[in-house]
Amino acid sequence: AGIPPTKANVFNTYIARVKANVHVILAFSPVGDAFNMRLRQFPSLVNCCTIDWFAEWPAEALYGVGKQLMTQEDLQLPHLEGILNIFKVVHQSVEVASKKVLQTVKRQIYITPTSFLELIGSFKKVLGVRRNAVGTLRTRLQKGLDALGQAAYAVANMENELKAKQPVLEETKKQVAEMMVVITEDKAKAAVTKDECQSVEAEAKEQA
Repeated sequence: AGIPPTKANVFNTYIARVKANVHVILAFSPVGDAFNMRLRQFPSLVNCCTIDWFAEWPAEALYGVGKQLMTQEDLQLPHLEGILNIFKVVHQSVEVASKKVLQTVKRQIYITPTSFLELIGSFKKVLGVRRNAVGTLRTRLQKGLDALGQAAYAVANMENELKAKQPVLEETKKQVAEMMVVITEDKAKAAVTKDECQSVEAEAKEQA
């Protein structure tokens, strides 16, 4: 109010409002030399910023973050509470081990929240791979069971067909046996007739 609406005044008003209302959050990891290099290159990060140093996450934060990450996908884990507690215990035990390393060999090992997130990410990745493998094996086994079921069905049908044809086979067998008796008798008669013919032929030769 009362300020002429020139380009310079409008721009200055815009800059003033940006400075008053815009808040930028920068997150840096202390691991490695990159953090120190950025501080040397940009001193304003220290001089003109409010620094919040987040060290170790409490157990409640580890549990809460882990639960959020593990439930945002349809994992359907029956023992989710136990898994989250294992994540928490593993991360905290590594933090304790890193402090012992610092005391004994004077070497700083940073265990940041990123390490905890990577732990959960690795678990989810391995879980996905194993589930895919189990799914493939399950599909293969199901195909095998389906094939066995089809074979059993075919065998049952064949058995039913054989049972249905059994009377016909028995009748055919009986007819074949009767035919064999007739053939045997005819063969015997043919042998007698042959002998008689040979005798007549022999007598005819003698008379000639």
